[in-house]
Amino acid sequence: MLAARPVLAVLSQGLVVLIYIANGSAAPWRDAGTWLPVYGTLTDLGCLFLLWRLTRREGIGLIDLIGFRRGQLVRELQLGVGLVPVCLCFIFGGVALSSLLVFGEVGIPQLGDRLPMGAALYAVLIWPLVWGVTEQMTYNGYLVPRLRALGGSIVAVVLVATVWAAQHAVMPVTFDGQYMLHRFLASIPNSLFMIFAFLRLKRLLPLVTAHWLMNGAAMFTGTLWPLLG
Repeated sequence: MLAARPVLAVLSQGLVVLIYIANGSAAPWRDAGTWLPVYGTLTDLGCLFLLWRLTRREGIGLIDLIGFRRGQLVRELQLGVGLVPVCLCFIFGGVALSSLLVFGEVGIPQLGDRLPMGAALYAVLIWPLVWGVTEQMTYNGYLVPRLRALGGSIVAVVLVATVWAAQHAVMPVTFDGQYMLHRFLASIPNSLFMIFAFLRLKRLLPLVTAHWLMNGAAMFTGTLWPLLG
């Protein structure tokens, strides 16, 4: 499960690559990468299937990974909104520092590529929620507690944060070593923060909310807004 998301991300992009190859694209991996907010749901569906199988063996369900508390919904959502500015500090800080280390200049986060209207609406309205739920369930909800039980907190934090950050190097695959290194390094600070926040809060919904809102805002700004303008 630790390697599931990066592996499934490459396979999902590969399916789109085949379509571009069939249509004679000169750069199929690059062209396919722009559709990450669409084919990324295939990655999520694969992860959810694996999580369903694994949790079923433990006698629990997927919803148990979230730790939903009745009567706490509004408070959890409010906490999630409050986490957004903190997460953004780690995201922008990580991108700036990584850009400086790898490229020698300060950069800003990539907010998404332009897509047709239908795909852009999907990228804003559906993909961010499914992605946020699945990613948080995979790394924090499932992996952190179990790796912590097996090897302790340090092992869990190091392993999960490393893979969580590394997945961004192949989302999408670019075959550009410098860019992939930049993506990996830039994602480490927020990955660590998300894990430490989960260990402190011991519940997932606030983190899912923050993740959903940030991805949705990024997709709106980079993908949908240019079409509306």
